[in-house]
Amino acid sequence: MSVEIPVELQPQIAAAIARGSYANEQELVIDILRVAVPVLGQYQQIRADVQESLTELQQGKTKVADLEAIRLQLDDEFGNRK
Repeated sequence: MSVEIPVELQPQIAAAIARGSYANEQELVIDILRVAVPVLGQYQQIRADVQESLTELQQGKTKVADLEAIRLQLDDEFGNRK
């Protein structure tokens, strides 16, 4: 596989290699991908969850939460702990 690195990213890549953080561009890209791939999976799941929530909202399957009432209920139940 061959990938072209945008010109604006090349100085950061050269600097990482010059610092000795990576032996070459391939090592750096592999390390970046090891971090990015799981994050991308989580991002896609979050997008799917948000879309599902929006669909449920549009279908009237949700209700607005009264956060102040919930806070007061929790204060009554657990006291004002600090």
